[in-house]
Amino acid sequence: MKSFSSHTFFKIKSLNQEKKLCEIAKRVTLYKINRIESNITIFEVNYRDWKNVSSLLKGQGVEILEVKHKGPSHHLKKIFTSFGIIAGVILCFVFYCIQYNFIWKIDIFGTQNLSSDEISGFVRKELSSMNKNSINTKDLEIKLKENFERISSVSVAIVGQSLVISINESLLPEEMEGNFSPIYSQFDGKITQINLIQGTLAVDEGDIVQAGDILVMPYIIDADGEQRDVKPEAIIVADVYLQGQSTHYDCYTQMIETGRVIENAQISLFGNVLYANDRAVDFEYYILEESEQDFSKNNILPFKIKRQVYKEVIYQTIEKSFEEEKEEKVEEARQKALISLQENEIIKSENCVIKSGGGVTYVTYVITVSREIGG
Repeated sequence: MKSFSSHTFFKIKSLNQEKKLCEIAKRVTLYKINRIESNITIFEVNYRDWKNVSSLLKGQGVEILEVKHKGPSHHLKKIFTSFGIIAGVILCFVFYCIQYNFIWKIDIFGTQNLSSDEISGFVRKELSSMNKNSINTKDLEIKLKENFERISSVSVAIVGQSLVISINESLLPEEMEGNFSPIYSQFDGKITQINLIQGTLAVDEGDIVQAGDILVMPYIIDADGEQRDVKPEAIIVADVYLQGQSTHYDCYTQMIETGRVIENAQISLFGNVLYANDRAVDFEYYILEESEQDFSKNNILPFKIKRQVYKEVIYQTIEKSFEEEKEEKVEEARQKALISLQENEIIKSENCVIKSGGGVTYVTYVITVSREIGG
């Protein structure tokens, strides 16, 4: 074999090596065969044949201990591979430099009444190109102020590959804005007091209203009989009813834990179970709690431990008359009603209604408070 030729060095381990190497020699040329131990042999082949030889060895069950490539063909392949990587990096850098000159996103800040989509659409129409060098930010600021009356001041800047537009909106007097909304009731209740400041009433004292009903309309009828839009203002107070409910069953089934527990565990790696402690579960009824976590935080390999905890339960039938639990059920309903009580609110009255039927008793507790309901 010539010194400048490319070749591959193999070191193998196997029994009956002579027979296996003879089979391979029928297909490719082997060089420098040297049996260094009873079951270890080294030899060389032409570089172009090394993949074929590797497949033949594996097919015969031979253990390949070492593979080395030598010669110009192998080095040229490495060089061409390196050139490919370098070329890819250069192309990526060139592409990045080219695209960095363009705006890819428009960010708009400060809008409350104006539409960000409308402003973005206007800007895109005004720009002939998204190239940074062709964008005149000062000219764009002037056009935005001219086309949107509500903009009091605006700044446009190019940050990275974003066009950042910061807007300050002018505040118009409410009389100029118009489109007033009515005053709606926020709660259910019975109106007890009305103090109209501006607008047209849709309710009277003594009316019962529900949450969402209109209380004051956003207009007035002037001296000429014309309807004129105004911002409605009024103080409307009502008796609001806060309700809480509880339920009692004369007979019901209750689940009780006995205290007996069976715990199983599995340790796995990459989804393969390495150890399992599977104890038989002989409970008739049980609650299953499962969890999975890392076996140890200090392990390099992702060992997982999965635990299954079986808790035995029994079902017991409970029979209790309502009279035995009346005080508890009334207090439970009262506490539910008190949840809706606002801070520093004074209770006007409290009332409890009890209804029974079919072995079930419903307790409704009603707390009456005086509350402003307009919103």
